[in-house]
Amino acid sequence: MVKFLMVKAPSAYNIILGRPSLNLFRAIASTFHMKLKFPTSVGVGEVVGDELMARVCYVNTLKRSRKKLDGKAPNAKGKRVMIGIEHEARDTP
Repeated sequence: MVKFLMVKAPSAYNIILGRPSLNLFRAIASTFHMKLKFPTSVGVGEVVGDELMARVCYVNTLKRSRKKLDGKAPNAKGKRVMIGIEHEARDTP
């Protein structure tokens, strides 16, 4: 099982998966090909990225980072944000 932390914040990403989650899902990520492949019950699933949309999102993220957020930094000094993952060990054939 993977627990996700949902954050209401503008981002160029829909989801951020770390290596433990990718390993749990048995997923293979290729940043060069902008693809993620993973096993399903009927074969191999594939997620394909869109280079143009990725660039647009990246530029929008840069524009937002230049704006002030009510005069406060997004992660104010002294505050820590913890993002974790928990999963159950499964026996694999």
